[in-house]
Amino acid sequence: MSAPPPTDPAYPPGTPPPTAPPARVGGAVAALVVAVLTLAGPALMIYLDFWFFLLVVNVPGIGFGIAALRKLPDPVGVERYIRYTWACTFAYVILFVLFTIPVVVLFMMMLLLTS
Repeated sequence: MSAPPPTDPAYPPGTPPPTAPPARVGGAVAALVVAVLTLAGPALMIYLDFWFFLLVVNVPGIGFGIAALRKLPDPVGVERYIRYTWACTFAYVILFVLFTIPVVVLFMMMLLLTS
């Protein structure tokens, strides 16, 4: 007769231990923090009276970051929302740069014409 398999004290008897790796909480938090930090760009532009920069705020990235943290028991859902958060953040940075280039060009033209 063989001995029964050892049980993990963290789980009640009769329940199998999890087979999947735990959800990436650190990755979800990092993606959310970076998405929230992208609000610094529009805040600076609003301070400089460029109100149209409010059109490119990373609201979807922040929403997906929050959704990733809310899906913590489901590792597949967390991974999916982390990918969405990073994709929105990178798309936001590209849009911000595309919006900023004409502003910088206009500013440089104004400096050259006034001096």
